[in-house]
Amino acid sequence: MAAQGEGYAVNLLRIGYRLLINFISERLQRTLEIDAAVTKNLLDETEEVPDPNIKKVGQRLQQFGDELDNDTKLKEMINNLMPTKEVFLKIAYEIFSDWKFNWGRVVALFYFACEFVKMVPDIISNIISWTLEFMRDHVIAWISGQGGWDAILSQIEAPSWTTVTAFVAGVLTTALIVNKM
Repeated sequence: MAAQGEGYAVNLLRIGYRLLINFISERLQRTLEIDAAVTKNLLDETEEVPDPNIKKVGQRLQQFGDELDNDTKLKEMINNLMPTKEVFLKIAYEIFSDWKFNWGRVVALFYFACEFVKMVPDIISNIISWTLEFMRDHVIAWISGQGGWDAILSQIEAPSWTTVTAFVAGVLTTALIVNKM
């Protein structure tokens, strides 16, 4: 998929929205044991991801998210955060602070959105909006340059998750310090 201008970016954001919704929905069902219909209602969604390739992308995102789930220190740090827009944006900017993009960091953004939803499900639509705004303004151009969301499928294995987890823990530590100032 070659980049095709603004329409292409809008389509990538639309796909990103579907992927984010499904990422959150599946994780809520698994980790909170919430019924699928309840999750769909929470997310105000009924539409499934029809494209089989996009389903594969979603599965890959879930695999990477599962790796982050295995880090108990990361989970403890997340639980100490105040789930506000200001904190979310600080974390999002910190994830990409060096403007070096990779799929692990994109997954980390989805992961934090999902963790915030778990903490305050009442503001789920706000959290999704914050995530999409950040993606639109900072991430979609990189995804476009990679050839679209499908490019994650060519990544045979998850990135070095030890490295990604250490990076994310550093991001959280920074966010916690900044948040307490």
